[in-house]
Amino acid sequence: MEIEKNTTETAIQVSGDFNFTELLAKSENLSKLKPVMNLTADYIELEKPTDSFRGIFIGIGEINVTDKVTGELKAIEASRFLVDKQVKINAGVSLVRETKNVPVGTAVQVTYERKEGNVKIYSIALLG
Repeated sequence: MEIEKNTTETAIQVSGDFNFTELLAKSENLSKLKPVMNLTADYIELEKPTDSFRGIFIGIGEINVTDKVTGELKAIEASRFLVDKQVKINAGVSLVRETKNVPVGTAVQVTYERKEGNVKIYSIALLG
């Protein structure tokens, strides 16, 4: 939902539902707030079979990559995880396919099992 708010003479466009008065109040206290997590994602690569990590699945997004053959920039899907207050992503085809059935907010362990041709095969275990 595209919303346009006008404060004095400046038009501000934002997306989504929000309470503009609350946002203004929060903006006055920014110097008192501390960073709690980094939203900039790092790529997490599992190098050898049995390598694993644990995280909270936070959805599937897109990342831009350069095609090695054509040099063309293209968007591909990547699974996103929250690991130790850091967003981690992995665009492995089999991992993305497997996580499409995992509910957002689920604690998981991702393990690199083996490689079949050029494709890494991962297993996903639910943690509880």
